[in-house]
Amino acid sequence: MFSQGQKIFALIFIVSFLVILTFQFLKDRKRNKTLFKGTYWVLIAIMALMLGYLLLTKLIH
Repeated sequence: MFSQGQKIFALIFIVSFLVILTFQFLKDRKRNKTLFKGTYWVLIAIMALMLGYLLLTKLIH
């Protein structure tokens, strides 16, 4: 369904997106702590959804 290059691109994109998202979150959290209470749950949920989607697509195909 996907070529090897597309799979590699998707993997690199997802990993880099998560690294940048986490870095920006930690940087912004230092500036304003009151706005970021409990946001770890959102970050964990996003990561879990991405991981779940990846595992689900692996199991289906």
